[in-house]
Amino acid sequence: MGNRPVDWTPISEGDPTPGDPYDVREEARRLQNIASTIKDQARLLRQAGQNQNLKGKYADKLRDGADDLADKLSKVEGRYTKVSGLLREWAKELEYAQEETRKALSQAKADEKDEDRVDEAKGRMADAVGHYLRLGNKIAGQIEDALDDDIEDSLWDDAVGWVKEHSEGFKLFLDILGWIGTALAIVAMFIPGLNILVGIGLAIGLAVVAGRMMLVAAGKASWMDVAFDCIGLVTFAAGGLAVKGLKAASSSARAAATTSRTAGLKEGLAATKGMRNQLANALAGAGDDATKAAVRSEMNTLRKLISRDAGKVAGDGADIGALGKVLNQGDDEAIGMLQGLRSNAAAHGDAVSGATVAGGHAAYAGAVGMQWTGFAADIGDKALGDNDTLNAGVDAANDLLGTDIGHKPSWDAYNDFKSDNWKVPASSAW
Repeated sequence: MGNRPVDWTPISEGDPTPGDPYDVREEARRLQNIASTIKDQARLLRQAGQNQNLKGKYADKLRDGADDLADKLSKVEGRYTKVSGLLREWAKELEYAQEETRKALSQAKADEKDEDRVDEAKGRMADAVGHYLRLGNKIAGQIEDALDDDIEDSLWDDAVGWVKEHSEGFKLFLDILGWIGTALAIVAMFIPGLNILVGIGLAIGLAVVAGRMMLVAAGKASWMDVAFDCIGLVTFAAGGLAVKGLKAASSSARAAATTSRTAGLKEGLAATKGMRNQLANALAGAGDDATKAAVRSEMNTLRKLISRDAGKVAGDGADIGALGKVLNQGDDEAIGMLQGLRSNAAAHGDAVSGATVAGGHAAYAGAVGMQWTGFAADIGDKALGDNDTLNAGVDAANDLLGTDIGHKPSWDAYNDFKSDNWKVPASSAW
């Protein structure tokens, strides 16, 4: 279209038949080359399907699969071939329409002062534009029909296509979800009783990873982006396994402490049987309320001593201050189990093994370590990398207030590392 006129006065304000026949023919040639490649592959698959030398359990399935795939490829090849031919036809019709409008312009400019000749040129141009629109719509419809065959995109193809078309907004949505997950983690650090936020955070993390994988399929993100999103999930899963180990150690210690206390109570009752009988007789023979009260007090004191010597069994209730809440990221369950394990080990040292105590401490360290690893990775990613949510907020504020606030600073090398590594070609659905 490089030799098309620029000034179309006096018959039009601009080019009435825009387009470039050369580009159209190049696209037709490209599609025909693809069709030829697909045809060759289909031929090779059919040869494989007819190969009688294939032996073994799956030979028949391989032959059938090769034939089936060859049939599908042949349909695709037909699609490319038909569209290629239609594009070549359009290039020819486009050339004709453009040549007619060019001649009409030349005629009008040659006789610009002759109103009848200019009107005649305008009529010639109108005929060419009508031809252009009529043939253009016809060929466009034929191309649509060629694409409307039984080779349909899957739901996944449709979803990936939607993500590709709305990638910027979708990225912003995922980024906002990530910020919500971070905010929930911070809130859980300071407000007791919100352990349910951990589960919500996990659900958000899974949603972000799933969305990022769709961006990868659409060619709008890399697997490195997915890997960074997965750090939080991996650390959460590892932390969950560690918590299970801590729970097992805590349960084991509590069971051993319960057995030890039961034995201690029996021993205490056996050792004080004579004393308890004496107190019971004294209570029965007491003649006044003051004496009875004194005997009951001695009996209660004796029971408390027996219970104390038998040792208590601690539960998993946490007793931590604000700092402890932050250090455990709001997870009072884990620190509660550790405190219970320590208390039972201290009260029943002979019953609770050293291995159980050591295992519980290691599991707790693993759980908290994984929590902080995921949290640090999330905060680090938000601090070092570009951030769609903050940038969108800044842009909105600038538009509203008429200011010129810059975007959040980020490290270009870090952004390039995430976006350029492990990138795969986009899905090629029509």
